[in-house]
Amino acid sequence: MQVWLYLHFPYLQLDALFSSPASLSSQGPSSEQSSLTLPLVIVDEKKHQIVQLNNVAQEQGIKVGMGLGSAAALCSDLQVHAYDSDTEHQTLTHIAQWLYLKTSDITLYPSKGLLLKVTNMLSLYHDLDSYWQTLYAHITKLNLRFHFATGFSPYSAMVLAKSAKDTLYRDKEAIMAQLKPHPLAASELEKKQVEQLSRVGIKTFQELLALPLQDLAKRFNIELVNYVGRLLGQFKHPVIFYHPPEAFNRYLELLFDIDNVLWLEKPLMKLLEQLELFLTLRNQVAYELCLTLHLRDHPDQNQSFTSAGGDYFAAKWAVLSKLSLESITLNAPAHGMTLRITRGGERQSHTQDIFTGTTARGINAQQTELELISLLQAKLGSERICKTQKTHDPRPEKATRLYNPISMPEVHSPLIEPRLRPSIMEPTPLPLYEKVSIIDGPERIVSGWWDGDQITRDYFVVRSNEGRWLWVFRDNKQQWFLHGQFS
Repeated sequence: MQVWLYLHFPYLQLDALFSSPASLSSQGPSSEQSSLTLPLVIVDEKKHQIVQLNNVAQEQGIKVGMGLGSAAALCSDLQVHAYDSDTEHQTLTHIAQWLYLKTSDITLYPSKGLLLKVTNMLSLYHDLDSYWQTLYAHITKLNLRFHFATGFSPYSAMVLAKSAKDTLYRDKEAIMAQLKPHPLAASELEKKQVEQLSRVGIKTFQELLALPLQDLAKRFNIELVNYVGRLLGQFKHPVIFYHPPEAFNRYLELLFDIDNVLWLEKPLMKLLEQLELFLTLRNQVAYELCLTLHLRDHPDQNQSFTSAGGDYFAAKWAVLSKLSLESITLNAPAHGMTLRITRGGERQSHTQDIFTGTTARGINAQQTELELISLLQAKLGSERICKTQKTHDPRPEKATRLYNPISMPEVHSPLIEPRLRPSIMEPTPLPLYEKVSIIDGPERIVSGWWDGDQITRDYFVVRSNEGRWLWVFRDNKQQWFLHGQFS
C-alpha cells in the first residue's frame, strides 16, 4: 500500500506573523499586552468574514466564518488583519524547505497544505513510527499549529487531516472506515458539485462510494469520476514535487508597525535562521546580504550587511546586522522586511592546528582576521575599512596601496623580493638635522620617469647619537632627508 501523509495548517498566516510588540518594547508594564493576550483575527476583505483567529478571540465567542461586524460587537479590542494568500504561499514554501532536511517527495497544496510521499522514505527510517517521530520533532520547532493524517491516496490523507484526525493509519480498511462517515463538504470537490450531489441524496463519502464509477460517469461530469478514482487509488494522482530554490529571497510581514530600528532584531533573526538553513542545505556561505525595509507610505529603505570571510551561521549574521542597524534611522514605520543574498559562494574548508588549543579568552581568542574585518565594516561602514597591499613600484611612497575589500578586489601579483624597509614611514620626507652614523648603504633608487614624479635618491641605514635606527636618503642636490624609523 502506498502511504501518503498530509499536513494541514489552518492558521498559517496567523501563526507565521511576527506579532509580539511587547517583546520589542521596553517602556514598562503598559506595553506587556502582546498578541498572545489580545484577540486577533484574519479577515477575508472580499467577504468580510473571519478566516483565522487565535485562542483569545475564540474564547470571546468569535468563530471562523463569522462576519466582521458580529465579531467586533462581541469584542471591543479586536485586532484585525487582512488575509493575504501570497504570504501564506511563501510561508508554505518555507515549511517545505525546512522539512526537506528530513524528507523528500514534498508537494505543495496552497495555501494551507503539504503532501508527503512516505513510502520511499521507509527504507531510510525503517518504519512509519520512526519516520513520524523524526518529522514531528523537526516541524514542531516552527511553532505552527497543524493537523495530520496518513492515507493510501493523496485525497484520502487530505480529508482525514483537514478533519483533524491527527492519526497515522496503516491499514486501508481502517482508513475507509474513517473516511465514509465524512460529509462531501470535506472533499476537494467544487462547491457546485457538492450541492448537485446533495440534491440527489448523496451527502457522505459512503453514499458516493457506493455508486459504481460507470454510473457516476453517466450521471455526472468527468471531474467527479477522476476524483473518486484518485480517492480510491485506482487512478494515478499526478503530483509535482518540491525542489528547494537556488536563490534566497525571504519576506516577513510584521503584524505591528515598528518605528524603532532596534526592535527589528527579533523579526530579522527569524529570517537569518531561514538563511542558515538555506546555506546549510547547499554547503554555501553568504558574503553580503541586503535587508529591504518596507515602510508605511514611504519608499523602501535598504541596508547591506557584509562578512569578509563569508558566514552561514545565523548568530554571526545577527551580530553583524545589529552593529550595522545601529547607524541608521527609519524614515517611517516598517510593516515588513525582505532579506536576500547579494553575494555568496561555496563554503571553504579551514584547517586548524589541533595542538593550538584554546585560551582563557575563549571564542574571541579564535577570531580570524576576516572576522575582525567583518565586525569593523559593520560598525564603521564598509567604505571606511581598507587593507594594504604591496606594489611593484620601487618608490617608497608608492610601494604599498590601500584598497577596499568590498568595492576593490585584491590584485594577486607575483611575489615581490623582500627589501630592508623600516616599520614606521614618514608621510613626507623630513629634513635630517641630527648627526648620524652610516651602518648600511647606499641603495640607489632612480624611478618615476613615466608619470612625471621622478626621483633620484641614495638610501642609507643609519644610527643616531640617541640610538635610533633610521632610514635616510640623499637626493641629487646632496640634501639629506629622514624617511623612516626602524622599530
